Amino acid sequence: MSNSEPDLFRTQVVDLLGTSVLHALGLTESLAAEKAALEKQDIDALNEAVANKSRCVTELQSLDGERTTLCADAGFEKGPDQMEKVMQWCDTDSIVANCWNHLMQLATECNALNMTNGAIIRARQHQIQANLSVLRGQPSEADTYGREAGGAAPKVPRSLAEA
Repeated sequence: MSNSEPDLFRTQVVDLLGTSVLHALGLTESLAAEKAALEKQDIDALNEAVANKSRCVTELQSLDGERTTLCADAGFEKGPDQMEKVMQWCDTDSIVANCWNHLMQLATECNALNMTNGAIIRARQHQIQANLSVLRGQPSEADTYGREAGGAAPKVPRSLAEA
């Protein structure tokens, strides 16, 4: 299927995947640091974690582009099954599969961490909006239960003590 020698090609793909795994581990650490900073409300730590996260994502995107191009140049069409075809062609010892699976596992973990961080941010935004509404004497747009635990709470101004 390709003009490249399988062993040389496998080495190049494994090198790219290994570097990607290292950056994915860095992304995992950055996301964990971001979560800790969000929980502690530490803006300096949050800014550092977000900057690290951004660098890791940029590098991972670049490495994935290199991998896709390398595979395409070797005759493997771009698409979701590109790596499966690569592994069928040159991965006699499952090294590519192991690296790829590790990278995919880290990607899943990073996605879950990122979703958690997003949920923390949305919850904080919701709390802030609800508190600002109370301070302004406006009805809270909070999606809460009424005192009788049924339906939404009535939209009546509350005192600051009730917030």
